[in-house]
Amino acid sequence: MSLTNASPEEAARAAKISSRRLAVLPVTARNEALETIHSALENARIDILEANARDLEAAAKSAANGELSQSIFKRLDLSRKGKYDDMLKGILDVRDLEDPGTDDQLSVRFIICLPFCVDGGEEKKSV
Repeated sequence: MSLTNASPEEAARAAKISSRRLAVLPVTARNEALETIHSALENARIDILEANARDLEAAAKSAANGELSQSIFKRLDLSRKGKYDDMLKGILDVRDLEDPGTDDQLSVRFIICLPFCVDGGEEKKSV
């Protein structure tokens, strides 16, 4: 599924589904996926920041007329000093987390933070 033209709701739904699929992957596969995401975001930095600048122009209009809160507007700005690099570092930080192991009941909670946060929720899984 391409999220290029997806609504925030569609992106959130896709993230939630993906988080459940990632939860059962072996650590090596999870880490490879995170490294691929990191590389793709690093390689597309200029394009992403240009698209973000266009999005910010539209969001500024929405913020000015009260359709979008100022706090949300500020969170959308990926060009703020260190924001993009922090996002990339966060991906590698997740990659470097220890495997939580397997319990009979493993509680997994995924939160994907981009310009906005998507909470994948908590679910009890038998492993």
